[in-house]
Amino acid sequence: MINFLKILEKKELIRPIDFYFSKLISHGNNIIMLAAACISFESSNNHIFLPIEYFEKKNFFSIKKKSIIQKIINILNKKKIDWSLELLNHKACSNGSQITPLVLFKKKLYLYKIWNAEQKIFKYLNKDTMNKNIDIEVFSKILNVLFPKKTCHLQKISVALTLIYNIIFITGGPGTGKTSLIIKIIIAIIKTSKKKIKIKLSAPTGKAVARLKEILNNKFLRDNLSEIEKEQISFNPVTIHKLLKISKMPNVDIFCDKKIILLDVLIIDEASMIDILMMYNILSSISNSTKVIFIGDQDQLKPVELGSIFKNICHHSNNKYSSTVKEILEKIIKYSELKKNTNKEYYYISNRICTLKKNYRFKKTSGIYILSNKIHENKKEIFKKLFNNSLENVFFQEHNSIKKYENMINKIIKKTQKYWEIISNKDTIINIIKKFQEHQVLCAIKNSIFGVKFINKILEEKMYKKKMIRKYIFIDNDIWYVGKPIIATKNNKLLNISNGDIGIVNINKEKFFQVSFLGYNREIKNIPINFLKNYDTAWAITVHKAQGSEFNYTTLILPDKNLSILDKNIIYTAITRSKKIINIFSTKKIFMKILSNTNEKILK
Repeated sequence: MINFLKILEKKELIRPIDFYFSKLISHGNNIIMLAAACISFESSNNHIFLPIEYFEKKNFFSIKKKSIIQKIINILNKKKIDWSLELLNHKACSNGSQITPLVLFKKKLYLYKIWNAEQKIFKYLNKDTMNKNIDIEVFSKILNVLFPKKTCHLQKISVALTLIYNIIFITGGPGTGKTSLIIKIIIAIIKTSKKKIKIKLSAPTGKAVARLKEILNNKFLRDNLSEIEKEQISFNPVTIHKLLKISKMPNVDIFCDKKIILLDVLIIDEASMIDILMMYNILSSISNSTKVIFIGDQDQLKPVELGSIFKNICHHSNNKYSSTVKEILEKIIKYSELKKNTNKEYYYISNRICTLKKNYRFKKTSGIYILSNKIHENKKEIFKKLFNNSLENVFFQEHNSIKKYENMINKIIKKTQKYWEIISNKDTIINIIKKFQEHQVLCAIKNSIFGVKFINKILEEKMYKKKMIRKYIFIDNDIWYVGKPIIATKNNKLLNISNGDIGIVNINKEKFFQVSFLGYNREIKNIPINFLKNYDTAWAITVHKAQGSEFNYTTLILPDKNLSILDKNIIYTAITRSKKIINIFSTKKIFMKILSNTNEKILK
């Protein structure tokens, strides 16, 4: 087995760490070596655990080549293997009662640190953190002010839950009002508190933090709070890493101190980006009295690191509640038709979750709304309409020939004409940035002719030939020209630039090239190009970089191969970045295959 795994590692079918980890803990046992290599490899694909069925059905490394699978079977040299027995009989694996590299728990194989984090997360959620001082009259009064319409809706239930519990999860797709909900939650908590409290907002990325700053500058929020009440809010949101004082080095999650978050309320936006270890770090760093509210879209992209824990938790949401919580909610919101949860096994989780469903951005006839919902619900009948281009404002085009590929590039360039016109007319930099922000090209991958690197290169070449790009210079083999869009790829505290921020190259009064970024309060940040580090061209960006952003018009380019790193979350996230129109360039076959890919396991 060791020689065979080495071959897989050299062919880059598995990672070096998968090979060396399995070699280290197996002590020559082929079954343990294979199981360890599989769980290590699949963790890089966001799998929190592997069910025993994974091994019984011979899904090793998600490899579909029969010759490789057969080779593994021949090495094992056993017709039938009792995987549970073999694993637990080896000193590298236990049921969790002792610290071992592998844990087999409820017929699921984990890496120990992941199993430990999962267990502790659900232990936190199982705690009785219900508010002991629920004031029905006061809670009801403030909710009636925030939601003057008498009809009951899920936003109102969400806010009520934040007044009842200390740990709450709110999920909803784009346009379901999560932004306005954050504002109402802050107002409700402050207005119903009997003492002065401390509220802090946080998010996984610098870009998401910048959006929180915009939310805190909202007029409705400021108009509904007195000056004394405003003092209870920290108007300086920070990233989760900064909040917890955690190193950003890979696989490092060591705290300077424990219980360091001295807050009454912590609101975390874009919670779908939180991995399982980060979730554990957050919950283990708050006091029992701290209220933490997680808000996000469970169907967006998985976290960069291991484990879509937010989605796994929200999987238990059915907008039904236990008898006790149902009764309290009905008294607060004055509505007597809430559904009762009969699944007692997980009601301690589902009681804390609300899934927003009503969309305030799109009409029900909107093609973007219909398509994103059907993708979420795995309703494949919608794709016939998509491929026939019979969905409103959604356009599907194939790019599987040289002519079709060139047509795609020409269509993208045509969408930049008005942008180049206002540059030629020497419009203000604010208007130039806003015009660029109306349309964004999104790619699912970085490399190949369908990836951001090549698309950016070919777009620049075509624009130069069409004389859209005029004055330019070369610095360190990089081309700079007026109108070039730049995306930051790392946070820069000194320059106050966040990873994902997009700026536009222009020439200042001194005739030097600079990049101008538009801040959240219409503030322009001008940075000389020689000061700017860690950036890419942004005519096209990855879907990952676009998460949390919105554009009027979006173009999505999918590759010509079904890559294992792609799944329906990529397509869902890309589609829901657009407010008005989306153009999708792909092949029907690849589009359908990507939607059928599954890269995560749901906790049950």
